[in-house]
Amino acid sequence: MSKDKKKTSSFMQQFNENLRKVYEQEDDVPDRFQQLLQQLKEKENEKDRDARND
Repeated sequence: MSKDKKKTSSFMQQFNENLRKVYEQEDDVPDRFQQLLQQLKEKENEKDRDARND
């Protein structure tokens, strides 16, 4: 895995953790945020698959 991918993966992991922390204090994560997070994960997975196929 390249440094850029590691940074992106690390960033996404930290982002997800921070978002959960915020909403643990409040309420559940709103559906829209969950959808956006899922889309980001799918795009990241697509990039990983494409990189492996190259």
